[in-house]
Amino acid sequence: MKDLGLHEDEEEPEDVGPPEHVRRLDPDRSVTPTALLKDALVDDDDPRFPRWLPLPGVALALGWAGFIAAAAGADFLEAVVWPGAGIFALTTVATWLGWQLELE
Repeated sequence: MKDLGLHEDEEEPEDVGPPEHVRRLDPDRSVTPTALLKDALVDDDDPRFPRWLPLPGVALALGWAGFIAAAAGADFLEAVVWPGAGIFALTTVATWLGWQLELE
């Protein structure tokens, strides 16, 4: 019998397969940027939209409105409505994508 260097009290190493994101890829499906993005999104027990997620967008929108009101003399509430709404939306989407992407 061939000695594999294992002793009686040692267990055989488990067969380590490919990472989860590779196992989720369907070999029959073509690899497109959309398929890669869908496969990279987190698919576990993490919440999809945590409560803290809008906070960076709110902070940037209010900060920008305050800066514009102080520097240019614009109305604070008008600056919160626009471009504050756009800043909030873009920052929240970017934060959500960063939260959901599975970076290894």
